[in-house]
Amino acid sequence: MKKFFCILAATALLSVGLSAQNSDSHGHFGIRVGGEIACPGEISQDGVGVDAFSVGGGIEFGAVYTAPITAGFYIEPGLKLYYNQYSFNDDVVDTDASIRKFGMRIPVMAGYRFGLTDEIGLHVFTGPELEIGFSAKEHNGGYSASLYGEDGGMKRVDLLWGIGAGVSYKRFFYAVSGSLGMLNMLSDSDAKFHENRVTFTIGYNF
Repeated sequence: MKKFFCILAATALLSVGLSAQNSDSHGHFGIRVGGEIACPGEISQDGVGVDAFSVGGGIEFGAVYTAPITAGFYIEPGLKLYYNQYSFNDDVVDTDASIRKFGMRIPVMAGYRFGLTDEIGLHVFTGPELEIGFSAKEHNGGYSASLYGEDGGMKRVDLLWGIGAGVSYKRFFYAVSGSLGMLNMLSDSDAKFHENRVTFTIGYNF
C-alpha cells in the first residue's frame, strides 16, 4: 500500500513538473461534485452467481489538479470523499436492509482534450482509482453492524478502473464516467464480489 501511494505521489509531482515546462498551457486546480449510480456485481462462487444487491446511489465531491503534458494530453490526479448506499434484493433478504459506505477516492486520470472552439473542449479520460473505506455498515431497521474488521467480511480498499467523457465550457466541466471494480471485496471467502458505478460530474476549474 505504501508503494502504491508513493507511485501516486511521484506521478502527480512529475505531472506538475512537466506542465511547468509546457509553454502552451498551464496546470490548474478544479472542484468536482458528482452524483453516482452504485452498481454492485453478483456474488459468485465456482461459476455460480447470485444477484444479491439492487442498484443504489450516492454522491462524491473533491478536488483535482489538471496537469497538461503536451498537445491536449494531460494527467489529472485528485482527492474525493464519497457516500453511497445500495440495498439487498427482496428475493435474497426479505427486509429493507441496506449497505451504506463512506470513504475517500484517489483517482489518477490520463486524458485528452479536443478543442472544438476557443471556449469549448471535448474530453476523454481513463485511469486507476484507489478507494479507501472509512465506514461501511449494514442497516436493517434499528439494527446496524460494521462490515469492516474480522467479523464484517468486506475489505476497506478497492482499486477501480475508470473511463469517461466530458465537455468543458470556459471554466465549467461536465462529464459522465464509469468505474469497474478490479478487486474482490469479500475478505476470507472463496466467493467473489466487485463494486462498480456510473458517475455524473459537474465541476469548476480555477
